[in-house]
Amino acid sequence: MIRITLRRFWRGMAAGDYRTLLAALIVTIAALTAVGLLTTRMSGLLSTQANDLLAADAVLSADHPINPAAEQSALKAGLQVARLAQFPSMVSAHGKTHLGTIKAVTTGYPLRGQLLLQAGQGTRPATAIPAPGQVWLDVRLANALQVQQGGQIQLGTRSFTVAELINREPDAALDFSGLQPRLLLNQQDLPSTGLIGFGSRVRYRLLVAGTADAVRQWKHATRQQLGRGERLEDVRESRPEVKVTLERAEDFLRLVSLLAAALACTAVLLAARRHALRQTDAVALLVALGASRRTVASMLWLELLALWLLAALIGGGLGWAAQAGLEWAVRARLPAPLPPGDPLQWLAASALGGVLLLGTAGPALLQLARTPPIRVLRHDVSASPTVWISWVLVAICAGALLFWLGGNLKLTLIVVGAMLGALALAAALGWGGLALLGRYSHGFAARIALRQLLRRRWLSMAQMSALAMGLLGVWLLTVVEHDLLATWQSRIPADAPNQFVINLQPDQQAAFKQSMARAGYANIALQPMIRGRWTAHNGKPVLDRQYQDDRSRQLAEREFNLSWGDTLRRDNQLQSGQALSAAQPGWSVEAGLAERFNIKLGDTLGFDVAGTPVTGTVRNLRKVDWDSFRVNFFVTGTAQMFGNMPTSLITSFYLPPDNKTLVPQLVAQFPNVSVFDVGAVLTEVHRILDLATSALQLVFAFCLVAALVVLIAALETTAPERHRETAILRALGAERGHIAAIQRWEGSATGAVAGLVAGLSASVAGWLLGRQVLNLPTTFNYWLPLASMLSGIVLAGMVTAWERRRLSRVTALALLRDPA
Repeated sequence: MIRITLRRFWRGMAAGDYRTLLAALIVTIAALTAVGLLTTRMSGLLSTQANDLLAADAVLSADHPINPAAEQSALKAGLQVARLAQFPSMVSAHGKTHLGTIKAVTTGYPLRGQLLLQAGQGTRPATAIPAPGQVWLDVRLANALQVQQGGQIQLGTRSFTVAELINREPDAALDFSGLQPRLLLNQQDLPSTGLIGFGSRVRYRLLVAGTADAVRQWKHATRQQLGRGERLEDVRESRPEVKVTLERAEDFLRLVSLLAAALACTAVLLAARRHALRQTDAVALLVALGASRRTVASMLWLELLALWLLAALIGGGLGWAAQAGLEWAVRARLPAPLPPGDPLQWLAASALGGVLLLGTAGPALLQLARTPPIRVLRHDVSASPTVWISWVLVAICAGALLFWLGGNLKLTLIVVGAMLGALALAAALGWGGLALLGRYSHGFAARIALRQLLRRRWLSMAQMSALAMGLLGVWLLTVVEHDLLATWQSRIPADAPNQFVINLQPDQQAAFKQSMARAGYANIALQPMIRGRWTAHNGKPVLDRQYQDDRSRQLAEREFNLSWGDTLRRDNQLQSGQALSAAQPGWSVEAGLAERFNIKLGDTLGFDVAGTPVTGTVRNLRKVDWDSFRVNFFVTGTAQMFGNMPTSLITSFYLPPDNKTLVPQLVAQFPNVSVFDVGAVLTEVHRILDLATSALQLVFAFCLVAALVVLIAALETTAPERHRETAILRALGAERGHIAAIQRWEGSATGAVAGLVAGLSASVAGWLLGRQVLNLPTTFNYWLPLASMLSGIVLAGMVTAWERRRLSRVTALALLRDPA
């Protein structure tokens, strides 16, 4: 049986019987392999690049010296390690003193990113750490102490030589701690300064870096052993802007992967149906010659297995080669080489292709094996209940695989819902619209075309639905690339604020505004800010140990930056509740924080502000646009809640790279002010955005190929019926002009319905994806349905013209004998 099956398989390959199904399966596996490899590799690169802001892939932080066992476990896992200790201290030189942040580091720092040193008018990356007896000073600290490179400074009981000036540290913009300018020294010199003793406020950090799997395993093991005062730091949680950008980039990549998978499902489904129809005569002949149903079913399953293995090998190779070629083509635009690919992506793509083949071709072929020869030859086969059960089971498996690829339930539901909605809408319009048009149509060609569509109404609806699927894929990709991606890019303007000014006192407000106005910042906005520790939630004390994840414990134990105001900031959006006012004092809480700590409207929150309890009711929850890079707060209140408590002011502004004088002037005029440069964070966000754009442009190509295969398969679903009808018309003496007009009307009606459905579905899905998944302010595209309908008419017209030219060379008798 195996020999006969293989002979039939290769004969069918030579005759082209498997052409459409094999092509669909190869494109499916190739597209899923390439898209999976590219998305996972680009996601890995995005995370690695974002970790530059952490100077490591993971950081274990503590308020006490870190247990050496944590470092030893990292080394055993093959990870790179570096240690640092950070604390504030006075630095003096030439009779001047200034408060600085002292950072004592070990060899290897930084593990990620670059530490840039001054080199004349430019910069150069550091290749080592300060030698013993030497320190590196932040440029601001050197200017404040009026010390040059090669000069001497006093730190504690020890004198050091200033060997280098620091332009930028990778982890300097991690958070608002350690705002004072930095001094970097070798950790070997730290004991000799006499600065570390009982009660010293030192933050110890263990930096680790390595492969993603090794880091993940080390973090999991370390998290189980965290003690009091210890936490694992993550760049996503430390910088909300980076977290939002990374998650949005990953959502875009997941979206395109899911589209490719969904289109692949449709392509294989359509091609499998066509393949099953082509096998009817061969199966009937086998049964008529005495082959048992079990033998026929076994042969059909073996053919599918051979087809799948061939497609997996060819598709996997093409997918791997294609993603490698695209990587080579754009490697000049990448900041670093992509991480190595995971062979599991090919296995996953092949498995998905196998499930699709099993669920689409399998039931149809099984149905043929169960049917008497006379019924197969007459094409009046009806599915048995067991076949429908297999369809349901495979649909569940395919849905689970799509969810696994999407990685986001909401994303998967929107994409799959759009496709199912398009199917339902196409069926409804096909059923009702064709009947309506058939009743009111005028002209011989239009009447005949619509009657033919109505005569094979189920097949016509299937073709419209299939064509709508292909067009939906194309137009949804267009919406993602040209609408959603463009909206995301415009959310982060080139002049987003990159400087934060804090610790400005209220009595300095007028002078500061005048100085900023002279520098060209006429409408600088100052926000009040006060520090407070969250102490109570609905009367119950807030303890860090009651929360499981590191970020929640970190937020629960740290002080919040609080503010107040009656008006909602322009980059904040009220999600629920009422706006704050003097008549209705209370708290306004950022929606993400509220979700993390289960804070509801009407809850009572208590804060300890400099020893004074401040309690209020949560009046509203608001959504913060972290992409704006403007001053924002997790929690704000009303002015009367804070009374006359001492506060400071904070603001942000954009400083062009060539302006080197404004910050030193502000620091000189207002010595108590700290200017915090988040340019590194902003640069990283722009870099992530550029990388995500490049990645999406790469994988769009594969999705378009999958969409084109769907279109081809869709137009072939009713090819035998159309060919047979054409042959009958020619046999009855219809002129070529009449036949051409009938085919044009038929194609136009099919294309118009499919295009309209695809355009409406793509517009709705794009709007939902932007609002619900990507959190972008998208609008409904009203022109898309019209453009999609026109494209459907044009596409169907091109196909009918090509078919007409091909069939003109075939006799009517030949078409009646073999309409396929």
